[in-house]
Amino acid sequence: MRFRPRHYLLIAIILALGIYRMVQIHRARSVALPVAVEPSGPKPSSPSWTAFDKAAELRDAPDAQFKPALHDLVQTLAASSDPTVSEVKGCETWLEFYRGGTMASSSGPNARQRSTQHLDACTRLHHDTD
Repeated sequence: MRFRPRHYLLIAIILALGIYRMVQIHRARSVALPVAVEPSGPKPSSPSWTAFDKAAELRDAPDAQFKPALHDLVQTLAASSDPTVSEVKGCETWLEFYRGGTMASSSGPNARQRSTQHLDACTRLHHDTD
């Protein structure tokens, strides 16, 4: 069988569609966010989580209200020997992303949306979801 120009064109179109689909699949996998898993037991309670909950409640408040709560959280984390301090620190980092600190400005326009989802999981489950 002899190939004609239309055969070459069809082969090129099929290859282009295949490459396009593979790029879409690759992008979808790299953008996927981790899914929070609901713990089986009650959420842990500690002074660190209590301070985090207070700061998270004020995350949309003006700086005059939020800064003291964040300062209390940082002080509680520094003084705490609780084993969940590392998880609270992870959630605190997301709180800083949400408030739009220097970390948030360097991580793109969707940092606030990702931070909102993460903070909601932190306050609901009392563990870092990453």
